[in-house]
Amino acid sequence: MSRAYRVTVKGSVSRVVHVEDGVCTSLELLPILPKERTSQILEAELMRRGFKREKSGEAEVLRRVESDGVIVEVDPKTAAVSVKAEATAKIDINHETTELVAEESLQHGTDAAQKRIDRRAERDALAAEEKARTEVTEKLEKRLGDLRRELDQATTRVTAEALKEKAKKLGEIEEMHEDAESGELTIKVKL
Repeated sequence: MSRAYRVTVKGSVSRVVHVEDGVCTSLELLPILPKERTSQILEAELMRRGFKREKSGEAEVLRRVESDGVIVEVDPKTAAVSVKAEATAKIDINHETTELVAEESLQHGTDAAQKRIDRRAERDALAAEEKARTEVTEKLEKRLGDLRRELDQATTRVTAEALKEKAKKLGEIEEMHEDAESGELTIKVKL
């Protein structure tokens, strides 16, 4: 007659994961003025909105870190926009189980129980990593709507400033009406 042993096995996974998500796009700026001048106007407008000039690799970009940690970078020369969110998560998963194992298969049964608990801990750790990724993506998506509106407003301001400069070069400005809310601009120029 064989005896049964109560075997307790523990499995754990501990790691720190860094997750990030991002999107890239570009601002659509009309070629009203030379590119260099348009990029200067864009830079001034973005700096007015809280962006700071920083080095990013070889290029100089305008960067702003939002209160929720979302990072926005704009290259004023190319009008390329990069938005990213990141987070670091510490994952600690601990599982314990007790099983009955027959005496004749004590080693094999203990090993099998250990493998099961290790797989369960690893599966839960992967689920925690995926949850961290999902949270970062949700944070980014939530921020993109407001950011898109703000960058559209900045683009509208840059276009209006470029049109005003171009109008001054064409002749004498007789009349100018600007609706800040709608972005509508009317310029009457005497050539």
